[in-house]
Amino acid sequence: MSLSGVNPDIDDVPGPARPEPEPGHRARGRWSVPEPFRLPLTGVLIYLGIRLISVATTGYLLGQGKYRVRHWSLLRWMRSSDGGHYRAIAVHGYAYPPGELAHASVFSWFPGYPVAIDSLAWLPWINILTAGLIVTAVAGMAAAWGLTTLGLKLTGDSRISLLLVAIWGVAPGAMVLSMTYAEALFCALAIWTLVALVSGRWLTAGLLTLAAGTVRSTAVALILAVFTAAAIAVARAVRARQPFAAWWRPLAGALLAPLGLLAFLGYVAAATHRLSGWFWVEGHVMHMTFDWGASTVRTTQAALLGKPSVAQVLVVGAVLAAVLLALWSLTEPIPVYLHVYTVVVVIMALTTSANWVSSKPRFLLPAVLLALPVARLLAPVRTSVLVPLVAVLAMAAAWFGLYLTAIVGWAP
Repeated sequence: MSLSGVNPDIDDVPGPARPEPEPGHRARGRWSVPEPFRLPLTGVLIYLGIRLISVATTGYLLGQGKYRVRHWSLLRWMRSSDGGHYRAIAVHGYAYPPGELAHASVFSWFPGYPVAIDSLAWLPWINILTAGLIVTAVAGMAAAWGLTTLGLKLTGDSRISLLLVAIWGVAPGAMVLSMTYAEALFCALAIWTLVALVSGRWLTAGLLTLAAGTVRSTAVALILAVFTAAAIAVARAVRARQPFAAWWRPLAGALLAPLGLLAFLGYVAAATHRLSGWFWVEGHVMHMTFDWGASTVRTTQAALLGKPSVAQVLVVGAVLAAVLLALWSLTEPIPVYLHVYTVVVVIMALTTSANWVSSKPRFLLPAVLLALPVARLLAPVRTSVLVPLVAVLAMAAAWFGLYLTAIVGWAP
């Protein structure tokens, strides 16, 4: 039986005749939303509601107590931290005097989001900040639409699909989905890549991963997911002795996937005159290195066994929750390449140095399928309970992010 509830085996059975509409009569529901779009549109509306609650909570808090001392407006908060770097790149590009170490940090930020900003900022009535917020908002809605679609493809359950969006929207790092950060754009590209893989649209998956590779280094997880899915498809085709024409698309998708990331790494290598230019910038300028998670473990131990600050407890709690959810998500009956994507995102977030420990919830945000087991758990709960619960969690996530940035002074 199809998802629409129509049984193809009996679809040709004649039904009762319907009366012809009277002349000039407008059919009921003529302007209603088409059935295939209703569920994703509901997911987008849920996402927008969460973002509205989050922004309203942030705006309220900025006028209260210690937050007020910072003299931050809502727009000042939205453009803070990494947002300034992205806007500068959108305006000036990668201006880097060779050999000046202090200026090499510009290469830590990928070009995809600044290019998207610049593509709007040429309009006379849109400035750089407005363009950045528009890109973030549109990308977030695209991600919500895609996540609803992905959830329906994986579970066939509309309630679980909508809960996926809600849980993702109230994640600890979700504050950046209302700021001039690249996460919304990357998540949109990543989610639609996963939708394309589940649908067997290999070239689309490859091109979307190529684009994601220009937005964040987390595209490594997407690339590995595409490689895994393509390897499975090609191996099956070879075992079945299918002709090359039957499996060239998975191969082409796998070849396209890494090109965006490799192109940017190559550009940084040429600009810095170092083969490992981007990694050199991350290690020597941004002090962000791969340490097998040793510093994350030390930070966690200090929070659990020492005398941690409130900020440390919050961030470590978010990290530990992600680890537990990653293990729980492995029990989900979904394709192996989706597990590969989720696990690699979590590993990349946890095995980099903890100098920017406050950013780890943000790094975990693309692991959208961490929400799947929680969505299944909450699905039987009544809507009258879920709606206020999600609203409270949206306010809590807003407070979490604002506390770390405005009070503690950590970057999200």
